[in-house]
Amino acid sequence: MSTGRPRFEVHKAQKIAAALLLVFLLQTLWLVAHLPLSLSETRNAMAGKSLWAHTLQGTRSPMIPGDSILPLRCAGLLPALAQHWQTRRYEFSVYEAPSRWLIRLPFVAFGVWLAGALWWVARRIFGNEGGYIALGLYCFSPPILLASSTAEPAVLSSWGLFGLVFTAIGVAHTLYAPPRKWRPRIVLLGAAIGLTAAASVSAVVAGMALAAAFMVYLAPGRRLVSLAILAMSSAIGALIFLLCFGFSMRDLAAAALVPDAEYLKLTTYRLREFLAVPGGALEILAFFAALCVFLLWKRTRYFGNLAPLLVALILSCWPGHFSPSASIIWMLPFAFVFIGGVYADLLEQRLFQGRFRRHAAITSFVLVGASAVLSLMLIAHAS
Repeated sequence: MSTGRPRFEVHKAQKIAAALLLVFLLQTLWLVAHLPLSLSETRNAMAGKSLWAHTLQGTRSPMIPGDSILPLRCAGLLPALAQHWQTRRYEFSVYEAPSRWLIRLPFVAFGVWLAGALWWVARRIFGNEGGYIALGLYCFSPPILLASSTAEPAVLSSWGLFGLVFTAIGVAHTLYAPPRKWRPRIVLLGAAIGLTAAASVSAVVAGMALAAAFMVYLAPGRRLVSLAILAMSSAIGALIFLLCFGFSMRDLAAAALVPDAEYLKLTTYRLREFLAVPGGALEILAFFAALCVFLLWKRTRYFGNLAPLLVALILSCWPGHFSPSASIIWMLPFAFVFIGGVYADLLEQRLFQGRFRRHAAITSFVLVGASAVLSLMLIAHAS
């Protein structure tokens, strides 16, 4: 009998997911190469580069009210490294032409990372069919493609919020296990809190509220323990958040992160604005169709579907401080997981056979195919 470690095997499901991820990566790289840099992207890169290079040390901070530290760090990382590796060292100049590749590549990496996390969560909960549909919708979503190929905070805060919510759910499920198994998850949850706060304070407020609600709900006999764990993770998150600022009180004060009225203003304006984005109307239509199935069919009403549905509904009108469309981008990964979960129930072989299951499968192919057509239209327009 072999006593070695089990070998990691790549099966058909992993190959299909890898193919979808590759297509997503190619689409984002095409957009990176062809979309012109916006003024805000250029400004993010310049401010981020100065943060890494410390060229403004002793003067006013490069940050302005409403800035999030993680997008600036990501946008300025590769330009700062490129300048450091140059044979001739040039002083930082606001007139230096930035490279769209250097600025945007970290955001592409986070977009791919979020896609992998979405696949892992959806497949773990709903099986291969749910994972395929959720990942396919993500990889061919024009709003997600735009967010992942531009140096804006939306994809970073979406990545952090998705990880924060599902890590909190995972922690809650282990509260009845021995305490030694809690420690890695507490640290992981703390990292999720800290990086989400560094990406968007509004996102971390939403994530903390949702995490607390889910942890209390899932651990009825250990609610005080769950809140204590959340408090410990928050302390770790606060340390990581300050680390992202380099423990600079000057930059922290310049970012003006104290919540104001915008944090308390729930609105549907962002949802109406999202409908004007290519693919936005199709994704909203798919979400509400899945919601109708959820309301009409009792079989779909369980926690695996309910959790992403509630998060998506709350985030659709959650305040996005200084970023009007960001909260809609935050909701999309949860909406795709929910749609994938409903389709997984519709495609369940033990429940449905024959013509109905075939028709449900056809509608899933049509939905993902229509999203792919819209993403190709976006790429063609960018060219």
